[in-house]
Order: sequence, then structure tokens, then C-alpha cells
Amino acid sequence: MWVLDSSIWVEFYGGGPLAGDCAQYVTMEREIFTPVQVLYEVYRWAQRNGGDATAMEIVSHLEFTRFVPGDVTTAIVAVDMSADHGLAAADAMIYATARLKRCELVTADADFRGLPGVTLLERAAE
Repeated sequence: MWVLDSSIWVEFYGGGPLAGDCAQYVTMEREIFTPVQVLYEVYRWAQRNGGDATAMEIVSHLEFTRFVPGDVTTAIVAVDMSADHGLAAADAMIYATARLKRCELVTADADFRGLPGVTLLERAAE
């Protein structure tokens, strides 16, 4: 089971340099959980870069995942994650969701580097 960070969806749908690496996660047959913070960030990015129709089309692709709403437990764990690892609020909520669901967090965001349960996709050094 996986939680895919917003950066994975944005790289994939934006055709970024890691799009090929992200494809294996976006198209996998395993169960993917999507925190509402990821939905928000992906929709906001898509709307800014392609308008409402593009945003709705991209979000429709996330519908095969299991959306995870924020709750009291996730918020409390996220506060601890933020304090322990210096994560911003949204990142802490995403990471807390992954930890509580016992999922690997897949991300291209270096803010998660070195954290347990994180697969960080990075561009090869040039």
C-alpha cells in the first residue's frame, strides 16, 4: 500500500523530469491512499496550469485511489511529525496519514529525505 505525495502526481501529469519514474507508482495495481491535502495540492496545481477542465480531468484519475479525510488523530500525529522532522503543516498531515495507514510514502519532495517509510525519487546528479 502506498501514499503518493502531490509531487508524484504533479511530476507525472506535468511531464516533469521524473515522470517516467513516477509512472510506475501512479499506474500500479496496488492500493493507493490519497490524503485530502494531496487532492487539494494536485487540484490547485492543475487548475493554475491548465484551468478547471484540466484540473477535473486530472482529479478524475485520482478517483481510483482511496481518499483519506483528515481527522483528530491524524492532526495530532501530524503536529508531532512537524515538530520532530521540521515538516510544514500539509507535509506533516500527508506523512502522518502514510504512517497511520502503515503505507510507504512515495515523494519527489526533498523535505521528506531520510524519514522512515519514505521512498524519495530524485533526479540523477548531472
